Amino acid sequence: MLRKFEVKNYKNFRDTICIDFTDVHDYKYNEYCVKDGLIDKMIVYGKNASGKSNLGMALLDLAMDIQSSRNSAYFRNNQHLYKNADAADDELVEFVYSFQIDDNTVDYAYKKKDVSEVVFEELSVNGKIIFRYDLISGESDFSNVHKIGAGELNWNEFLEVGAGDEDVESTKPTALRYIIYNTIQSESSVVYKLAQFIKGMIALSSTSVNRIPFDLGRYFEDEKSLEKFERFLNNYGVNCKLVLKEQLDGKKDLYFDYKKPLHFASNLSSGTYALTRFYLQFFAKRKPTFIYMDEYDAYYHFELSEKIVRLLEEEFDCQVVLTSHNTNLLSNSIMRPDCFMILSGGKLTPICKATNRELRQGHNLEKLYINGEFNV
Repeated sequence: MLRKFEVKNYKNFRDTICIDFTDVHDYKYNEYCVKDGLIDKMIVYGKNASGKSNLGMALLDLAMDIQSSRNSAYFRNNQHLYKNADAADDELVEFVYSFQIDDNTVDYAYKKKDVSEVVFEELSVNGKIIFRYDLISGESDFSNVHKIGAGELNWNEFLEVGAGDEDVESTKPTALRYIIYNTIQSESSVVYKLAQFIKGMIALSSTSVNRIPFDLGRYFEDEKSLEKFERFLNNYGVNCKLVLKEQLDGKKDLYFDYKKPLHFASNLSSGTYALTRFYLQFFAKRKPTFIYMDEYDAYYHFELSEKIVRLLEEEFDCQVVLTSHNTNLLSNSIMRPDCFMILSGGKLTPICKATNRELRQGHNLEKLYINGEFNV
């Protein structure tokens, strides 16, 4: 699980912003929002342009570094929109992650000149440095990499990769990525479990430009999978029947089952579209380890918004961070005061720390928020 995350000089975050999953308070209700002493489910509120979307992209920067090639859409799209516009030319974008892997605390920090050029990196396990390198000062220490099964790798060759090469595709991979893809790790090792967690980190936005596939038939190759999707839509307010129809090329595609069938992907409301993306992301693919959903309920009725939160709380065994403008969700019946955050002025503050009032289960959190009780 993720214990803590910090980022500095990234997009609109000029100063360090921290999201601290260890900041758990002594509330005796909705304890499912906390797991192993860490916040497991969280909702972030913030005004427009406060940085909620940027916080999600910052959190997923590590996953993109580990999973994506340097010519992927993520790296291309962030070439000129990455470092804070007020940062000096010699200032770096700084990331710090702290993970809880079994009984181990794994701390990983890196600094970048831009979206694809890492110039500093450090990995520690239980406070002991495993490796550290700084391309600007020229200081490197890989003396402890044998402790994570990476002692046989050629670290001199690693440091030379991409040196002096301005081609993005040839840019040096991170040392962590180098270890993950060039060593054989047992499934019980810290590196293996860390890699699995990072690869399972997912970001999704209801308002993003990512599209659902136009030919959805390939996701539902049998009646059982189709019935499961149909049942999901019905349970969440979309009353419909679905059918697969064979196309001219012999492949099957998805349709609404009327007397005159309607092509599914061509006839979706915004809400059904968002629900379909949600389903494809989290039920048709591998199980996530960490989810950041930005404005997840932008197209949802308020009742559906709450039902999706309940679904995530009850059926998703992973950390979840949601952002929303829907104050109906700001209720002790859904979460608890240490799991509701306000993003303002480049800082993330739990509402229990944004007031001098001792928040209790009977408080109307939405009313307090609307009336300006939480000063951040």
